[in-house]
Amino acid sequence: MENNKRDQYWVMARANRYHGLEPLRKACAKLGNPQNELKIIHVAGTNGKGSTVNYIRAALNALGFRTGTFTSPHLSAHFDRIRIDDEWIAEEVFNQYLEKNMEIIETYDLGMFEIDTLIAFEWFRDMHVDYAVIETGLGGRLDNTNIIENPLLSIITTIGYDHMAVLGDRLSQIAFEKAGIIKPYGHCIFGYVKPECERVIRLRAGMMHAAALRLENFRDLGLGEMEYHNVRYEISGGEYQKANAAMALAAIRFLGFDITCVKVKEAIAQCTWKGRFEKVSEHPDVILDGAHNEEGIHALCASLRHLKKPLAVVFSALRDKPGRQMASMLEEYADLLIVTAFDYYRADTTDDLVSEHGVIENDWHTAIEKAKRFAQEGTVVITGSLYFISTVRDYLMK
Repeated sequence: MENNKRDQYWVMARANRYHGLEPLRKACAKLGNPQNELKIIHVAGTNGKGSTVNYIRAALNALGFRTGTFTSPHLSAHFDRIRIDDEWIAEEVFNQYLEKNMEIIETYDLGMFEIDTLIAFEWFRDMHVDYAVIETGLGGRLDNTNIIENPLLSIITTIGYDHMAVLGDRLSQIAFEKAGIIKPYGHCIFGYVKPECERVIRLRAGMMHAAALRLENFRDLGLGEMEYHNVRYEISGGEYQKANAAMALAAIRFLGFDITCVKVKEAIAQCTWKGRFEKVSEHPDVILDGAHNEEGIHALCASLRHLKKPLAVVFSALRDKPGRQMASMLEEYADLLIVTAFDYYRADTTDDLVSEHGVIENDWHTAIEKAKRFAQEGTVVITGSLYFISTVRDYLMK
């Protein structure tokens, strides 16, 4: 029986409908199409979306702009998907919008992600944000956020193998779905993608009479530093964040702002994204990273070599990911790899995840304690799934 209380849990229990974009488009029309009143930067990609959104938000805030962000999945609470200036929408405000729109939600049978998107657009409009940075949930072409008609800028961060049951099992197919966010006469910046993906993006842009620009290369200056457009920037977090920071700087530059100013440089240097190479404790250092596919794990591994030894990695993943391959990649850098499981209906089993030399510990609490004892004054990295990281973070931050 469906819970009659209308709150975040009621929303989370409403499975995504996969009934196309028309229901949400019609629902938003009932509210006066709030998405069309916003200055939107629309972000798609396999990895790096959330971090890129956060870097753009930080830079815009530093320049004095009120900025809304919509990301997924949530890390600490359902409300953290919808933010203004990095502050979540308050629970009571979320519930007010939910109740106000209940007739529309039920009329068009909206699922969880559609409801979140609807509330985000309306709240951002009502709060008169200067900019809204919107992350796609899955793909792009058929993603619910793609009812945005005229974004200031479309961004495609990376293209890799993920959600293949929905997006296709070839990179060109996945690129086609991501490129679906490029709108007529619009502008797109895309990241460091393979040639076959770039061809698809440029073909879509051509069909839309849109401009598509490849992200200009940054110069890697070593640990935590890079050079972009002949200016040195400091970066917090994993080494993979350099590409995300460069993408954000490209977006800010496209909007016409000076990316060399002290405010922007300080914002980039101080910007962190929870659950992405986030240090949550010391002695040993405990780092949480939401790498959840092969591309993400590969990016994470570039940072593992810089961490204090001994290095213990605690790993778990979802069933629809290439978990054993991901574990094998981590095993090359870890002095100890512990494969574990967590309570989530999509979580994989340890038997399916374990690599050649990985150690199985089915209870993730025990796995973390074992990793800490092994690492001593070294490092523990916990990774493999954003859902796993969310569960672990709640436990470790208590």
